[in-house]
Amino acid sequence: MAFKRWHNVPEVQDEVAKLTDNAQKYFSLLSTGKTDDKIQAQKLWQVMSSSYWDILFAIIDAQTKALPAKLVFDAEERLFIDTGYVHGVLSLSKNFDPKAFLTAKCSSGILPVMTFSDYIAETWAAITGSPAPVPAIGMSLEDRIARLNEALAAAQDERDRELSAIVSEYSLKLQASQFSQAMNYNLIPCMKVNMRVPEYREGDEAFRQSLSQKRKIYIDAENAMLLEINSARKKEGTPLPAPRAEKFLQLHENTKNIAREILYSQVDAVKIARRNKKITDSCSGMSPQMKRSELRNMLVKKRDYLSVPAKNARIDGSLLCAPDSMPLDYVKNYAILEDMCRMDIAMFNVPRVRMYGLPRAIFVPGQGLGTYDWSDHTILLPVFPLNGEDKSVSYALATYRWDSDEDRKVKTPYEQIKENKKKSLLALASSFYKDYSLWMTKEKKGYRILPGETHKAFVQIFAQKADD
Repeated sequence: MAFKRWHNVPEVQDEVAKLTDNAQKYFSLLSTGKTDDKIQAQKLWQVMSSSYWDILFAIIDAQTKALPAKLVFDAEERLFIDTGYVHGVLSLSKNFDPKAFLTAKCSSGILPVMTFSDYIAETWAAITGSPAPVPAIGMSLEDRIARLNEALAAAQDERDRELSAIVSEYSLKLQASQFSQAMNYNLIPCMKVNMRVPEYREGDEAFRQSLSQKRKIYIDAENAMLLEINSARKKEGTPLPAPRAEKFLQLHENTKNIAREILYSQVDAVKIARRNKKITDSCSGMSPQMKRSELRNMLVKKRDYLSVPAKNARIDGSLLCAPDSMPLDYVKNYAILEDMCRMDIAMFNVPRVRMYGLPRAIFVPGQGLGTYDWSDHTILLPVFPLNGEDKSVSYALATYRWDSDEDRKVKTPYEQIKENKKKSLLALASSFYKDYSLWMTKEKKGYRILPGETHKAFVQIFAQKADD
């Protein structure tokens, strides 16, 4: 029996029985190998696909009946909600490890990450005014910031050790410890000014001047350090090898990237609290039944966007798992997402982030290519990505880049490319998704794939720095 937790809830078991009956007919038709039966099986699969939402709403209705402060889904329910798998009815790959899948924990990074079941639980918490639950595959915002601070300290230590070694080996005039201390102490204040965070924008003049002075100390120390590194590269006799110099510069840039991630996350804490409070306030006067209906309404709106990954890839849009399919690895996929975000960190320097905070990354059921949901500022990553995880992630960021480009720093130069001038808005967007995906997965790794004019345009567009 599927969903034993709800064995005495007819609404759940009736929907499961309907899916089970259709699944038996579906596999029976497929087994004949006849063309007509395959056509009928395909039609039946479309009927079966609606069962995902019917079962999901039945489970949610059963759990919210007592109006709990939070929703808790067991392992079987999470597998169903997040992959479309139904025990005893549909199967996943024989290599699939459900325990590893359910206990996966993504590392700290710039973007909040969750599964679709986490999203549902978070939405209900906002409706009832309860604290937001910690995502099953992620971590709390406080833990994420703490981990990022640890990562920054480690990155600075690694950079400082290498700087001391270079200074010693190449007899540079630089006092390594003095300059490292100046940069480490003043990095966060410098980034606050560069990024114009609310704390800086809204602070009084004395506070703003204090941050600006610390920024100057950081920049002076950084410039002096870079000047010495450059002189070491040109030193007669035994110059600093270019690969080692480039590796050092990457270590240094990494400290700035992590500092940006910390500040984005700190600002995001305020945005998240504001977003959840807005939902709580709008639902505070509702009756219990109205709150349950509101959750359903919000999920119905989300349902439209959950169909987009498959539409973009022009494949089956069912959220049920295809027979013997293999879901992605959460940890690996999130690492790919974070790497691509760092490759284009300026993507977060847009009005939507300043208004709504960082977009949340949600792993959703179904197959296809990643996308961005403008309506609630979320990046959607299907658990069955088409043609590799890199392509799905890059498409998700491409749609985010395009839809969040309200100041047209991307759209205007892109539509001026000769071959793009006569394209419709939809064709232009579709073309950008493909080009951006190639840019992130190929061109940024050194492979020239894009046409010459498009390549030049992308070099210009993405020359924008994170703090510009």
